[in-house]
Amino acid sequence: MRFNHTNLIPALPLSWRWLFVILLFLGTHTILSAQDISVSPARIFFKQSEPQRLSQRVTLFNSGDKSIIFQSSISDWKRDSLGNKVYFSAGTLSSSNASWVEVQPNIVEIPAHSKKEVTVILHVPKDKKPGLTHSMLFLTQLNAQPSRALANGKTNIGVMVKLEFGIHVYYTPLLTELKNLEFINLKEKTVTEGNKKIRRIEVKIKNTGNVVTDGFLRLEVTDKSSGKEMKLPERAISMLPGDEQTIYLDMPASLKGTYLVVALLDSGEQTNLKVAKKDILFN
Repeated sequence: MRFNHTNLIPALPLSWRWLFVILLFLGTHTILSAQDISVSPARIFFKQSEPQRLSQRVTLFNSGDKSIIFQSSISDWKRDSLGNKVYFSAGTLSSSNASWVEVQPNIVEIPAHSKKEVTVILHVPKDKKPGLTHSMLFLTQLNAQPSRALANGKTNIGVMVKLEFGIHVYYTPLLTELKNLEFINLKEKTVTEGNKKIRRIEVKIKNTGNVVTDGFLRLEVTDKSSGKEMKLPERAISMLPGDEQTIYLDMPASLKGTYLVVALLDSGEQTNLKVAKKDILFN
């Protein structure tokens, strides 16, 4: 669900019979699926050196048995310090290209078992500022659908499902692309959640390049006395230029002694693997 400075759905009186549920599907995968709908691509990149009208197509496929209607809208967005998306009204942020975006048609109906295309047009102005700009194109269902039957065979009466897909829209002038994620800090901290103490590794990363950069953070922890090694599950990262992001990785409470903590930052081909190391004493 996307959040803004105001609630997406106003509070409903208890006398209302229907509960409306909005599902938002965002990601970096090529195909986003929700029930019987798929939307592709999930991210659009426009690149051009001169101001002009640019366009790309988005495909919506309905494999279900009922026609579905979507309407488009545009919002600004950025990531907070933990990497979560925060949404704003279109044109709010200095890095916004929301006012450049046009969607044709603005409302599209996809009949059952068929697909439709919408054209995303970017009108790049002559007085554009240098550097990357971005916005989020939302496709929101207008005709809510009753929820499907539950696993026990009973119908979930009173719930309507309204789908919403988010598509990233980026504009990057033609320039020498620089992908570069850097470690800013690596440290250990102990936090208390309820009555439980948790050992946590805090990793701070900055995108010092000039394009959107995807990557993976991996953490390897080695017991310096026994040589026993432990690898934590990798974490996916996607960062805008200039952004800083803090990632927390929890460690087993059973660790005792001195450990070598190695953080590996991989941002793909044609980039250097970044490594940060630190000896940490776990008491």
